Amino acid sequence: MSTSDYDIQKVAVLGSGTMGCQIAAHCVNAGLQVWLLDLKDEESDNPNQQVVDNIKELTKMNPAPLGNPSDAEKIKPGNFTDDLDIIAEMDWVCEAIVEKMDIKQSMMADIQEVRTEGTIVTSNTSGLPIGDISENCSAEFRKHFLGTHFFNPPRYMKLLEVIPTSDTADSVTEFMATFCEKMLGKGIVRCKDTPNFIANRIGIFSMANMMPYFFNGDFRAEEIDFLTGTLTGYSKAATFRTADMAGLDVTHHVANNLYPSIPDDERRDVFQLPDEFDTMIEEEKHGNKTGEGFYKKVRTEEGKEYKVINPDTLEYESQIDPEFESANKAKKKFKTPEERLKFLVKQDDKVGQFLWDIHCDLLLYSANRIPEITESVEAIDRAMKWGFNWELGPFERWDAIGVKESVQRMQDEGLDVPESVVQMLEKGRNQFYDQNEGTVYNLATGEVEQLSPPAQGAIEISTLKANDREVFGNDHAGLYDLGDGVALFEFRTKRQTLGFELVQALQKSCDIVARQFDALVISHDNDNFTYGANLMEAMQAWKQGDKERVKTAVQHFQDTAVGLRYQPFPVVVAPFGRSLGGGVEFIMHADKVVAHHELYAGLVEVGVGLLPAGGGTKELLYRAMHQVMDDEQVDPMPYIKENFKTIGMAKVSDGAPKAQQLGYLRDSDSIIMNRDLLISNAKDEARRMADLGYHPPAKPTIQVQGKKALSSLKLMLYIMHEANFITDYDKVVAERVAYVMSGGDLSEPQEVSEDYLLKLEREAFLKLLEDERTQARIEHMLEKGKPLRN
Repeated sequence: MSTSDYDIQKVAVLGSGTMGCQIAAHCVNAGLQVWLLDLKDEESDNPNQQVVDNIKELTKMNPAPLGNPSDAEKIKPGNFTDDLDIIAEMDWVCEAIVEKMDIKQSMMADIQEVRTEGTIVTSNTSGLPIGDISENCSAEFRKHFLGTHFFNPPRYMKLLEVIPTSDTADSVTEFMATFCEKMLGKGIVRCKDTPNFIANRIGIFSMANMMPYFFNGDFRAEEIDFLTGTLTGYSKAATFRTADMAGLDVTHHVANNLYPSIPDDERRDVFQLPDEFDTMIEEEKHGNKTGEGFYKKVRTEEGKEYKVINPDTLEYESQIDPEFESANKAKKKFKTPEERLKFLVKQDDKVGQFLWDIHCDLLLYSANRIPEITESVEAIDRAMKWGFNWELGPFERWDAIGVKESVQRMQDEGLDVPESVVQMLEKGRNQFYDQNEGTVYNLATGEVEQLSPPAQGAIEISTLKANDREVFGNDHAGLYDLGDGVALFEFRTKRQTLGFELVQALQKSCDIVARQFDALVISHDNDNFTYGANLMEAMQAWKQGDKERVKTAVQHFQDTAVGLRYQPFPVVVAPFGRSLGGGVEFIMHADKVVAHHELYAGLVEVGVGLLPAGGGTKELLYRAMHQVMDDEQVDPMPYIKENFKTIGMAKVSDGAPKAQQLGYLRDSDSIIMNRDLLISNAKDEARRMADLGYHPPAKPTIQVQGKKALSSLKLMLYIMHEANFITDYDKVVAERVAYVMSGGDLSEPQEVSEDYLLKLEREAFLKLLEDERTQARIEHMLEKGKPLRN
């Protein structure tokens, strides 16, 4: 059977616990038909009540497992006693029941009784041997059985470990890897069927290895988290906050299971966790799920405080601000985690020794796991980055520190360095990765190999640069040749803000595309699409008296954003992550949007005392009127009010489906699940539009309601202000939005040009910018990172 012989549309998830429910939810996000089964509820009139209750909980969870909470209704509940025979209709059965081998084996036997030949069955176990789970089943069953280990929460965690057994057909492994990558948006790492696979094997080792430094009193928990957070390329949640999030009981369970199953592991003793940690588990200090772990959130008169556990008393106390001279110096002096890490491990102080010691342990342990758990350096690094949110994987860390000099130091200290690493150095290769050449060293074979893309068919900016595909570029933006007549425009500014020069670069790039290409994609490889306009740049120019520059910049930004719609070639915007302010205006004026499912988009200008002036206010009015344009009998005011509230309340979507509901995306825009495939999908869409013979649309006229709408919107604001829902200045700013969305104070409803509304936008924006209260809001946002309610 080839991979094309498989197709998954119907999925049964067995087990409605935390993971089962959320896997089911994510399958619904991907547009699949989903059934969720669990034990029959013998204490209720509804035999499926347990599952029904668990599905309802999905709508209350934060972060939300579902892109649309109403999609919970799409999950069909059932129970193992009455409904197991539906498996005969399924394309994929995902087992996520209790982590006990005998119970899982019994479930496999039950599945085999009703399953249709060719149906793929997987287990979501986090550590039990995959091959043992299906060992009593038929050869045909085992051929279609493998492990699919999701990470919690499944919607948001990128990693999915795919674990074939010795009996799994290669075509099944290939199909599931491709399906989960493309349809579910996962970062796929293929693992060997070894204890706890890759991410938990390395990740729990790292956590367990740091615990003695805390329980022995060398460092406080918040100090270790400071040193093993983004400072040195770990995750924002660092070590102990990550443990709390994952569940200390889970860490305890994994470590206890690992110890007896790895008798030949040279660092097996690390998984024997400190007695004090065992006591924490006995006292149900399981982390976030129980409210107590290494940290505990408590209510105070000022609001809330996260207290930290004392290792001697296991009581909670206030945190301190970690003060380490070398760490503070590294933070100030170096911009990247690679630079900071390299600097710190060389320091002759407590911090330097701690970071050197834990990295020696981590790096040597990871190298010694090849080829035991995987053949691939990339697989280990990606597992840690995608499953534990580390910024740098173990081998990327080793490269950052310097392989040659660190190996010499390790050997001088009497540490055993794996022969595979020594041989790499003897061959003249001094690093695992060579980004310029696009290669990685394979410790298992001793060969240099090409780096693999994060997903099949992915297009990465780094590859475009390495292949000399840049057409135009500066510090603010770049234009690349994607091939097939399509160009890519990239933001390069800090936090991808949309400043004066970036807008100019986009204007220049559009001129180049008009001459040399057939279509344009706007996207890039950073964590977020854009945080919006460069407020600091605008405020500095305004305060320095260069108001004409700001006015010109507002005009240019509006012309550029709205002008995307009228370019002589198709423009496809591919947003992801946070896309705020002007970024949404780019989105709304594209011919087509290919959005990542995790799109957090919002016109948030009112939070800094402004209004969307890159066509955003005009466009939401236009989209409101577009909903009623075919029926003159429909009152447009409810639609106008809804979009007015979207701007006035600075609503931000918690995913692309919500962005569609808010009007930032159209129903015709596309949503894809895999972030790594965004640019390639956008390129394909741009090429398709160009091939169909693209012509830009004519500028529209827009129906406005004039004084009728303005009075209605002002009344709404008056009521909200009287109820203390909005502040005095909130009301002032929102009235400016209302004025634009009403088309001014025209006496009668009428058609106006797009340019007329854009002029109102600009005038309102500049009027607000002159107000000291807006300037106070902008300065507060720049200093504090949160809105000022004045």
